[in-house]
Amino acid sequence: MSVRRSSILVLIPLLLLPALPAGAGVLDGNCRVANQPAATLLIPYFEVDLGDPNGQTTLISVNNASSRSTLARVVLWTDWGVPTLAFDVFLTGYDVQTLNLRDFFRGQLPVTGPEASNVGSLSNDDTLFAECGNTGAGGISAPLDAVQTAYLRAAHTGQPVAAAPTAQCAGGPSPRPNAATGYITIDTVNRCSPRTVGTTDNTPAQASYFAKGGTGLASDANTLWGDYYYVNSTRNTADSQTAVAIVADPDFFGGGAYTFYGRYNGFDGRDDRAPLSSLYYARYVDGGTFSGGTDLVVWRDNRTSRAATLGCGTQPSWAPLGEMQLVFFDEEENPTEILQGNAFPLTTQKVHMGGGSLPVPQPFGWIMVDLWHRDSTHAQGWVSVLMTAEGRFSTGHEAMRADDLCNFGP
Repeated sequence: MSVRRSSILVLIPLLLLPALPAGAGVLDGNCRVANQPAATLLIPYFEVDLGDPNGQTTLISVNNASSRSTLARVVLWTDWGVPTLAFDVFLTGYDVQTLNLRDFFRGQLPVTGPEASNVGSLSNDDTLFAECGNTGAGGISAPLDAVQTAYLRAAHTGQPVAAAPTAQCAGGPSPRPNAATGYITIDTVNRCSPRTVGTTDNTPAQASYFAKGGTGLASDANTLWGDYYYVNSTRNTADSQTAVAIVADPDFFGGGAYTFYGRYNGFDGRDDRAPLSSLYYARYVDGGTFSGGTDLVVWRDNRTSRAATLGCGTQPSWAPLGEMQLVFFDEEENPTEILQGNAFPLTTQKVHMGGGSLPVPQPFGWIMVDLWHRDSTHAQGWVSVLMTAEGRFSTGHEAMRADDLCNFGP
């Protein structure tokens, strides 16, 4: 059931009256998102330039905070929220694995599992993963074949992934030439699964992936932490941010709770994961020292369980999502609201501030981003900020969270 709230801001001449929505949390307890070990990591946006080997790419690290070995399921999703590639990463105690997404689009996956010849020497908890076997050159991830690699490249650039009976696409058109975009989730899991390409099998979009208390394929073990890097050698820029940590709390989330993966299981709480926020404050600059301006990376919950391809040239029924409210404040606290905003229409995107979809009234200030859908449906999201000086340096940080959704039902 959708929950409605009135506009957060009442704009009166010479007076601004902020009012948080009834029932919004205070960012404490179970809804606090922090840099901590978690059962799920979110990489809210990635981009890889498929036309320039020295152009934009995204690096991620997956780390194990436990002394015991663990298994993590990595899933790539398009900007429509369609899973395209899923594979396991084996982590020994306190292990770290660094992955370059450019490799994925070349058909190369990390080899991280135990070699079959070494099974006899594994510690007791490691033997759980001996079933992962020796695939390809060893470990649990063999290279993609040519057909699978072509599918992955097409899916993340908005090109047809299937021809019959009509051309099918898994995501929207590339925002920039040759740009493969999307987002990533990484979950602790209880057992190995086959690598999948172009299917929801063994991904969070499959209903049986979760069972209450972490007894399905997905585990509730809060042991993962990580980070991600945007690197562009051609432009001489790079920045990094902490992976979004999503903690599992089976004692807090029950049936009817709004959880991170709730859209895939009817919001029955079985995934046990804390939701993200919906209201964010983000600083921006459009000139001065940061001559390249500011980009906002925005991930959103589209609140649909459907995760399948559509006819090319169409778009999902939920798109564009629209925003509940976008308000700019200059450095003298003057507000400017963007009415009927549609700056962030998809599940994930990077949007340049000052462009056509997000014009800025003043070159310096901050923006309030309310990611409830335009139809007043409450929905979680994530916002981060990138600032660049062309050819010199870049920096990034998370936007400030201003509410939580733990007190909202589905």
